[in-house]
Amino acid sequence: MKQILLLVLGMCMTYNINAQFGTAHQFIVTDIKGEVHSLQEILDSGRLVIVDVSATWCPPCWTVHERHYLEDLYAKFGPEGTNQIEIIFYEGDAATTSADLNGTGGNTLGDWVTGVPFPIVDEEGPLSLDLNVYAPDGFPTISVIRPSDREITHDLWNANLATMEAAVTQVLESEGLSSAEEVQLSNEVSLFPNPVKEFLNVSTDQNIVKLIITNTVGQTTQLAGGLSNKINVSGLDAGQYFLRMITKEGLILNKVFIKA
Repeated sequence: MKQILLLVLGMCMTYNINAQFGTAHQFIVTDIKGEVHSLQEILDSGRLVIVDVSATWCPPCWTVHERHYLEDLYAKFGPEGTNQIEIIFYEGDAATTSADLNGTGGNTLGDWVTGVPFPIVDEEGPLSLDLNVYAPDGFPTISVIRPSDREITHDLWNANLATMEAAVTQVLESEGLSSAEEVQLSNEVSLFPNPVKEFLNVSTDQNIVKLIITNTVGQTTQLAGGLSNKINVSGLDAGQYFLRMITKEGLILNKVFIKA
């Protein structure tokens, strides 16, 4: 675990900051406030997801917590900023209690809750997250999950704030989600039916000049100029696709649909 092998792993984790770490598994979790979070729904909204898997008794985890880098990242890119990311803190030890999270239990290094603006999840077990995927080297693991294909592109556990911001910006730009305005306008576009067999209906007030459909590996499968309220997708294989809409003003809007 990283807590035990911190000195050994620190160097390799720093140099592998831009590596790919596998595909994130779908999860649906309930945070300590009772709110439900679905990984796929967040990604489908065009936001990338950062999952911090830590434990209340873990010294490297506490060091990350006390630096407040994730809070700073959330302030810049979260709902009160550009609204391009979601961060979820996931307590990876099923034995952790609410008292531990709040700093009053016997298995904690302090208060993990006060001042944290993003969702905190503490499950008694069985855990919803597969730690072989979300914490393969132990605690902490801070995974950056790309919206288009659920790939874990970075583990930021040993990164400073500048490196975290650079990693987030890199993924956002690669996904075509480079502005808060584009994210907001993307959320206002409706696609139906979804899943779709033949004709995909697009509902938007934007002046769309180009439509691009790509698959989960980024290959363009269909290209059209101008906006038709109905797109014939009957020739596509079954699976997940991404509809990229380019407006007259040059904004890029992104939506996800399923071909049945």
